[in-house]
Amino acid sequence: MRVQKFLSNFIRLFVLINIVFGSILLMSGCISSIKDDAKENMIFIPEGSFTMGFKIDNEHEWGDMDEEPVHQVTLSSYWIDKYEVTSSNFSKFLNENKNEAHRFIEIAPSVTVQFEDNVYQSRKGLENYPVNRVSWFGADAYCKWKGKRLPTEAEWEKAARGDDQRIFPWGNEFPDNSRVTFRRKFSEKGFQVMEPVDGLPAGVSPYGVHHMAGNVWEWVSDWFDSVAYQEGNRINPKGPETGISKVLRGGNWYYKAYYMRTTYRFNERPEIFKVWQGFRCARQAMPDDS
Repeated sequence: MRVQKFLSNFIRLFVLINIVFGSILLMSGCISSIKDDAKENMIFIPEGSFTMGFKIDNEHEWGDMDEEPVHQVTLSSYWIDKYEVTSSNFSKFLNENKNEAHRFIEIAPSVTVQFEDNVYQSRKGLENYPVNRVSWFGADAYCKWKGKRLPTEAEWEKAARGDDQRIFPWGNEFPDNSRVTFRRKFSEKGFQVMEPVDGLPAGVSPYGVHHMAGNVWEWVSDWFDSVAYQEGNRINPKGPETGISKVLRGGNWYYKAYYMRTTYRFNERPEIFKVWQGFRCARQAMPDDS
C-alpha cells in the first residue's frame, strides 16, 4: 500500500515537473519570438557619443537657433526601423483599434490609407508607401502596439547622420531626386510625391536607414523646446517633461533642401493631422543584442 502511494505521488510530481518545465520552455520561445518579431526590419545603432546640432552658417544661410549649440550626446545602444511605417501595417493596427482610430489618423483622398466597408486598408498600389496624415498619438500608439516606442530626437538624429556631422543622411552633397523626395507637389504628382519606404537606396543614412530625409515628416517622442540643447541632459536625453508641441524630423516631399538636413527641427501639436506626417519606431537594445 505504501509502495503504491509512493508511486502515485512520484508520478504526480513527475507530471507537475514536466508541466512547469514545458511552460518555461514555451514562455521562453514566445519571448524569443516576440523579441525577434520586434527586431524585424530594424537596424542596430551601437552605444556611443555623436555630435548633435548645427552651427549657424551665415554665409549659406543654413541653420536655426534651436539647432544650437552643437554638443556631444551619449546614447545607449538601440534599434530603429529601417523603413517608415507603411500604410499596410498601419491599417492592421487601425482595424484592431477602430474605437480610437479617429484620434490616430484623418482619412482623406490624399492619405495612403482608406476606410471602406468598415475596414481600414491601403489604397491600391500604395501598400508599401508610408502612412501619412497621422497624429503623434497615432504614431505613439502604433509603436506600443508593436512592442516598440517612438525614437527620441537624439536617437533619430544619430541614426540619420552617424558620427561624422554630415548635413544630409547620405553626406554633404546637395539633394537630388535620386536620393530624396523634395519640392514635389501633390496637385501635380498625386501619391507619386512619395516613394515606397524601401526606395531611393542612394539616400540612406550611414547606418542604412531609409528616408531619413524627405517622404514624410517623422514624429519622435520628445516635446519641442527651442532651448533644449542649451539646458538639456547629454546622456540619453528625452527632451522636456511637458510641452505644447512634439518634434518632427526629416523634412517631407514638398519642402526644399533646407529642411532635409539631419539637424533641422520641426514641431506640431500632437493632435494635429497634416498630410505629410508619418513616423518610424525604435526600441531599446537588450544586453545580448548586437
